[in-house]
Amino acid sequence: MNAADLQPSIWNRLGKIISNQKIGTSYLFSGPNGSGKEWTAIEFSKLLNCESKNSISCNTCASCQKFSKLQHENLNLIFPIPTTAKSKIESDPLKNVSKDDFELIINSIELKSKDPFHKIRLPNARRITIDSIRYLRKTIYLKSQTSGRKTVLIFDAHLLSEGASESANALLKILEEPPMNTSLILVTSNKSKLPLTITSRCQQIDFPRLSLDAVRELLENDKVENNKAMQLAILSNGDILLAKDLLSRGVDEPLEEAQRLIDNLIRLERDSWRSSINDFSMLAYRKPQEFIFRINLIQMWINLAYKYKCGEELPSLIDDFSNSFESFNSQFPNANILAINILLEETIEALSRNLYMPLFMLNTMITFQTLLKGKEPEVVI
Repeated sequence: MNAADLQPSIWNRLGKIISNQKIGTSYLFSGPNGSGKEWTAIEFSKLLNCESKNSISCNTCASCQKFSKLQHENLNLIFPIPTTAKSKIESDPLKNVSKDDFELIINSIELKSKDPFHKIRLPNARRITIDSIRYLRKTIYLKSQTSGRKTVLIFDAHLLSEGASESANALLKILEEPPMNTSLILVTSNKSKLPLTITSRCQQIDFPRLSLDAVRELLENDKVENNKAMQLAILSNGDILLAKDLLSRGVDEPLEEAQRLIDNLIRLERDSWRSSINDFSMLAYRKPQEFIFRINLIQMWINLAYKYKCGEELPSLIDDFSNSFESFNSQFPNANILAINILLEETIEALSRNLYMPLFMLNTMITFQTLLKGKEPEVVI
């Protein structure tokens, strides 16, 4: 499967942009996690530089080969990296990180080139650093030594706004005076975090969730058996990242873990809440990936319960949990599922902010209880 098959409506729009020769200087790709935004951004950049000049990249020319390795001269990748005390103004920020972080970055880019759904995540990388944007501004206006169009891909672009938003302000100066023959593509799962001054200067392309068939086919390409691939697609609600995470851990166990987490959240007991707050806070500091996975499990369980309530067909895998779904829906008939999903997504985003996690998780759990009852939360997170 290629990016055009993954999100056909999005790719048709991008194809028309190229065929009509109306390539913009700035784009904003936004949508749910695991919807293929980063892969599409990479493939769009590849197509802009493909030597065949067709509607789909040839994947064989020298330019496409370099893009496939994420090593093209016209490609600039920007993503959250750890801040360092020894950084120099307008110097390459990757040269200032520790040796271990540098090796991890190189390894992550290599993994990304092999698996476009690999998420580049570095320990203690909580924002797009001002150094990254300063260095971009220093280099982006230089004349390219190769033909084609320069592209800048900014992954997790909402993290430009962390801290005092100095990175967002620095990027704004580039967007106000964009360099010639260059396109900047901001990629985010949370565009509401970006200032209006930036979003208003970008052509906004909103990605829907992947279809269940698309997720199934992607998993089958990884040698997953058809029935299991479809079950994972349903459980993940079209999030290929979660589907792959579930696959790596085994499906039955995560469902049981999700049930335990839900029970602890809806049980109004002091010891249960204290234990949950401590567990989540510890994971946020020590094992952020496990923190994200557990929040994703809660979100998965809530959405499955809602689908069960609506009478949607679900995989036989969840039959053992039907009584739990019935009990949950009976206990919380007015639960605000949309607001709960937003709350859980914001809980994951909290990892990038320097918050006191025990207090944050307490507020989250109080808000969760309020939304279960269908009420407006008193605490806004």
